[in-house]
Amino acid sequence: MESSAFFERETDGVPLPPPPSRNRDGLSALERKALYRVHTELPAMPASLVVQILLWPEKITDWARDEGVTPALVYNMLGGFKPYHGLRERLAQRLGVTKGAVDHLIDARRQQPSTRKIPEPPPDFPSDDVALSGAGAAIVTRDPSPATEAGGPASPTAPPAPSGSDGDDPPPEAAGPQIALDL
Repeated sequence: MESSAFFERETDGVPLPPPPSRNRDGLSALERKALYRVHTELPAMPASLVVQILLWPEKITDWARDEGVTPALVYNMLGGFKPYHGLRERLAQRLGVTKGAVDHLIDARRQQPSTRKIPEPPPDFPSDDVALSGAGAAIVTRDPSPATEAGGPASPTAPPAPSGSDGDDPPPEAAGPQIALDL
């Protein structure tokens, strides 16, 4: 039996073989990774995806057809666009949960997926910009020495002063003290 390209991809350098049959028992590496992902990302998943996972191998469209409603009506309910309380009650019965659980699944605010959350820095990460000042070179924007102000040669550590269109305009005075950043 030939496996699909989806299962031949490697994750973290470990090949994930397909489950041996359509009957899943949660023991294969792929199924364990999927279960872990569902467990960690469940609060961020839309209600329609959670219901589809719970109905598997049945599909939402199959359940809608069995209930005599259109799939669009079910997706509108799961998206929170229309309440359809009677249909929520029937879905709760099909899933074996209370209507309150279905209401919460549909109406609760979703968390950010872990892939969109900004990770916490490691414990040894410097907590302020001052800790970055031990690397070496200084950045100087302009040398405010009297020789430069009088038109003399610029300091070798300062970048050349920008010249105007005719070259006769002196550079503008800096507003406030100059700040150097040691890198």
